[in-house]
Amino acid sequence: MSMILETLSTITPAIAQAASEEAPDTTLLIWSVLLIGGVMLLLILEAFIPSGGFLAILAAGCALGSIITTFMFNDMLGIAIMIGYVILTPMGLYWGVRLWKDSALGRHWILGAESEGIDENRLNPEAEKTRIERLTTIKKHIGEKGLTDSVLRPVGFVMIEGQRIDAIAEGEMIEANRPVLVVDAYDNQLKVREITAEEA
Repeated sequence: MSMILETLSTITPAIAQAASEEAPDTTLLIWSVLLIGGVMLLLILEAFIPSGGFLAILAAGCALGSIITTFMFNDMLGIAIMIGYVILTPMGLYWGVRLWKDSALGRHWILGAESEGIDENRLNPEAEKTRIERLTTIKKHIGEKGLTDSVLRPVGFVMIEGQRIDAIAEGEMIEANRPVLVVDAYDNQLKVREITAEEA
């Protein structure tokens, strides 16, 4: 009987000590799960709130904290969490960026993405109509002669039929008050070349 009492007196403190150690372990696991959730939440917020990378740094801190607390709870689980981060982080970033870029908000925020692949003429038919009319009018000057109203270096102005029109020199430069011939036309600019003495 005395041996049984002696054994119980030895086991009881060990059980009590083990029971007292279980509470911190469970708390560590809870903290680890909360920190992992914090990582995901902060990365989602980083995609929608321009923080200059501050939220991403906080997410990295939470990830480090979750690894440490998981290791404190269980070494094998800590290694598994660390491997999970190494594998899932690049995949998550890749798919997250792709999904965010294709979303309405992403297209709005990324410069040029909203209009990529969209015909601007279809969006603004009036502007396209005006451009075509202007081009048709200016193309009528092809083959006409005029005078440079400024030095063309190579861009400047020419006078044709009393109109001062933007022009670009076919060569490098044309001096002012030189006779020129219109050889081509763009939206609102003529392409001209200097007329030689023989052509004049």
